[in-house]
Amino acid sequence: MAQCVRRLVLAAPLAAVVALLLCTSSAPVARAAGTSDFTEAQQKNTLTVLRAFARAIPELGKKWTGSDFCSWNFVTCYSSGVSVWMDKVDYTGTLPEMPSGVDYKDVMIMALNFSAMGQGLSGTLPASWSSLTSLMSLWIEKSEKVTGTLPAQWSSMTSLGNLNLRFTKVSGTLPAQWSSMKQLTLLHLEGTKVFGTLPAQWSSMTSLGNLNLRFTAVSGTLPAQWSGMTSAEALQLEYCGLSGCLPPEWSAMPKLRIVSLSGNHFSGCVPDSWVKKPGLVVTIEDEHKGSNCVSDNLCDTTTEPPTAPTTTGTPAASSTPSPGSGCEVDGCEVCEGDSAARCARCREGYSLTDEKTCLAHHDGGVAAASSGAVAAAAVWAAVLLSVGLAA
Repeated sequence: MAQCVRRLVLAAPLAAVVALLLCTSSAPVARAAGTSDFTEAQQKNTLTVLRAFARAIPELGKKWTGSDFCSWNFVTCYSSGVSVWMDKVDYTGTLPEMPSGVDYKDVMIMALNFSAMGQGLSGTLPASWSSLTSLMSLWIEKSEKVTGTLPAQWSSMTSLGNLNLRFTKVSGTLPAQWSSMKQLTLLHLEGTKVFGTLPAQWSSMTSLGNLNLRFTAVSGTLPAQWSGMTSAEALQLEYCGLSGCLPPEWSAMPKLRIVSLSGNHFSGCVPDSWVKKPGLVVTIEDEHKGSNCVSDNLCDTTTEPPTAPTTTGTPAASSTPSPGSGCEVDGCEVCEGDSAARCARCREGYSLTDEKTCLAHHDGGVAAASSGAVAAAAVWAAVLLSVGLAA
């Protein structure tokens, strides 16, 4: 399996999926199931919830008829549960509230992916989805019509392993209550409107491996308490409003391999404990590295983090890169500083490369291997594993 993981890291996103399936082909695979394989209570309650989605998305309502939900378009049933995975559709609809009168312990939905709907999906994130306690994977991304705040009530979704809300208009603060989501391994909020400080309480999220908060308005300091995130592998915190010193304690994270911090307002140097940590790659401005760092960029240890705004408040302005009128990079929304040839943020549908150029997405992948390929491959691997495609 170690060889499989190394092969996966080097693969582009789509190839990574194939590689993962090949690597796990000899492992036990979750058995495909039919509606009749579930108990009567499971069939009844799962059907009721699926019909709520069918009412909210009219085109699904036309296709999802009868009660044999395992035979419906975009629905796949396994012995462990039900996956709804939308693929290449131009449907429109909203995010439904969960119906009343349902015994949610018998709702077998374990994966929901509506990302293919893009701008066709609208609405606020329903707090009532906290009832979906069997849900393991939720993907809603690339829709500016998806709004609202991150519901603190979702802390009840204790089975959730993957949550992807990238490039939506979701806002508000990061709920401290989510610290109870012990199974969460991947959280992507890149390009959303979330703000406020990083909750120290999240140190108890010991399964969290990949956190992406790039291009958000989160602020304050890096919590030293996060050293308790024993599964953290990649912390992507570029182009936010973060400040203060870099905590030496983070070197205690045993699996940490990537820390992306460019485009913030840090003081001081990369700690020696980070430099000496084998395999750790830190991306940050040169002023925080090198032999002259200590004398040229002293760390102000007396600076107190900004007070966290309330969920309903307006985020304080942060000096993230501003659009350049003479930007020459194709697909670039914001150029880096005064350079017209280096991109800081790409438009939707593009990925930022290590060379600060933008690569266009094609059919869910990218035109060529980019700096996001490793992260994307890890995302797909996590999702496939979580929904039971590979044991």
